[in-house]
Amino acid sequence: MKEFQDFPAFFSRETGLVLSRDVLLSVYSSFRIGGPADYFIEVKSEAELTAAVRAARKFNFPFYVIGGGYNLLFDDTGYRGLMIRNRASSLKFIEEKGILEVASGTRLAEVVNLAVSEGLGGLEFLAGIPGTVGGAIYGNAGAFGQAIGDRVDEVKLLTGEGKEKSLRQSELGFGYRHSFLKDHPGIVLKASLRVERDDRNRIQKKVEDYLTQREQKHPPEGTACAGSYFKNPVLPDGSKIPAGRLLEQAGARGMRVGQAAVYPGHCNFIVNLGGATCREVLALAAELKEKVQRQTGICLQEEVIYVRADASML
Repeated sequence: MKEFQDFPAFFSRETGLVLSRDVLLSVYSSFRIGGPADYFIEVKSEAELTAAVRAARKFNFPFYVIGGGYNLLFDDTGYRGLMIRNRASSLKFIEEKGILEVASGTRLAEVVNLAVSEGLGGLEFLAGIPGTVGGAIYGNAGAFGQAIGDRVDEVKLLTGEGKEKSLRQSELGFGYRHSFLKDHPGIVLKASLRVERDDRNRIQKKVEDYLTQREQKHPPEGTACAGSYFKNPVLPDGSKIPAGRLLEQAGARGMRVGQAAVYPGHCNFIVNLGGATCREVLALAAELKEKVQRQTGICLQEEVIYVRADASML
């Protein structure tokens, strides 16, 4: 049986990359919560990401891939395995196809900035959404009635077997905050997004409007939180009920557990007031769910992903 301590040397031989030890995940979390990962690597290209994942799989070593560190809640005890931070970033516009080809570690802000500067319409709704393209596709991130899955033409994946495979939009099972990847092992390597030529000023105006609307209800930039904590419940007719409204009506405003608190401006955000623990966030979230269920019969579902210490993408 391979020993845990043999993994760094094996990984280096397989990839040419060097692992870091005992890296605090709170540094890479928008929540600023999380203990140390046993091993940590930041990859900066598709080739490095593929090599790192394949090495972990070959050794049968637990691993987890993150992007910008948003929409995640890391365990107080950290992570027992290899945490891979995806920083593979690239953008390429293919004019004749109307396609923007984007590496999975590319920040959504970079995508929006390029769209504005090059006059590429259709992605304005991504303005202000934090994180990377890979994470956005995994959770089908969106706003203002639109989602990134609406714009996906094709996604290149690294499958659970370590093979590269391309899937078309129709094969990715996009739904509200959902994709095929939530049910099947796979890591986004690259995505092709459909765009169309448009007036730069018109695109800029849409982006500014969306940013203004987000600023009016979201915590200020830099606030320690992970974004909307719960999904908006979907009714049988397909319409959605704002989770924030349900939480406010149930008396969530002002609630806190330790240093984890409901954001005063919008009840669907849990913020870290300073030194909050994962345990406090989970306890507060459980209380909030119970309040809403008791009052409405609706069981809220988390949008923020709790990354347990023993989680793995193996």
